[in-house]
Amino acid sequence: MVSLNQFTIKKSAAKGNSATFEIGPLPKGYGSTMAVYLRRILLSSIPGSAITAVKIDGVQHEYSTLSGVADDILAVILSLKNVVLVSKTLEPVVLEIDVKGKEGEVVEVKAGDIEKSAEVEIINPDYVITKLTSGKSRFKAQLTVKRGVGFAVGDEAARKELGMLPVDANFSPVKLVNYTISQARVGQETELDQLNLTMETNGAVSPVEALHVATDILNQATSHLTKLTEQMLAGNEVTVALNQKQKIAQTVNAQNVAKPELKVSDLNLSTRLTNALVKSGYDDLNKLEGLTEEELSNIRGMGSKSFTELLDILKKHSIKLV
Repeated sequence: MVSLNQFTIKKSAAKGNSATFEIGPLPKGYGSTMAVYLRRILLSSIPGSAITAVKIDGVQHEYSTLSGVADDILAVILSLKNVVLVSKTLEPVVLEIDVKGKEGEVVEVKAGDIEKSAEVEIINPDYVITKLTSGKSRFKAQLTVKRGVGFAVGDEAARKELGMLPVDANFSPVKLVNYTISQARVGQETELDQLNLTMETNGAVSPVEALHVATDILNQATSHLTKLTEQMLAGNEVTVALNQKQKIAQTVNAQNVAKPELKVSDLNLSTRLTNALVKSGYDDLNKLEGLTEEELSNIRGMGSKSFTELLDILKKHSIKLV
């Protein structure tokens, strides 16, 4: 079985705000397991910014209209939800937009017309919010921008201020996450998984940034679970399957002491053994700890003499197998 810390990740098919990440090789079944966790976190838990309230001059409620404005106010509010921005502060920010119509012309009110601010960056300035069709028309509004996570229904408490209208906010910068599982191979092991994760963002963050945040969230959760289960197991006998017992014991009794590197290229091993290990990604002898003898023998390029030599060097450096 391939260890869970031996996989690599490669970005491919990157275009604009979308990219595909190839993650593998993983033990059979772990492609789907990892995909489900990552997809859920990416779609629900990546922080972002959004317009959460708007106050438009001359408007008392969302079911009204403005003279010379092509869309009714409800449509304008829905349109404001598509403005992509990044707030650099945790506090709410109020921005203004003020566009006047021109006689004989149709004037587009764009996201780029929102006042410039050091605290908020507009990602899609060419996005058209609405249009002005009269020389006497004017669209002037105050926009409240906040940071958040996931989807939030407009806060009705905003209506306490006369003319302030709440806006449903989708803070998530991740628009789409899909995945497929393909077959991977390491040496003679062919029943392995490769996770192909495709993601599209709204441009507020890059796919790489979103994936990094998602993995950090997952790491925080699993690290906390590890500490809690260690406390539960402390002082108790652990009864597990034979091939897992050593790993559990190592986890429970770990002293968190970093092991010194054992670079394969520095150990004066035979050329054949060195090449077999390095080409299979085992450039440090410590990476072999926790594997089985069967897994070692399946390393590509490993012969019987090399296998015997490897067992001797592992014993010399106290590298334990399962």
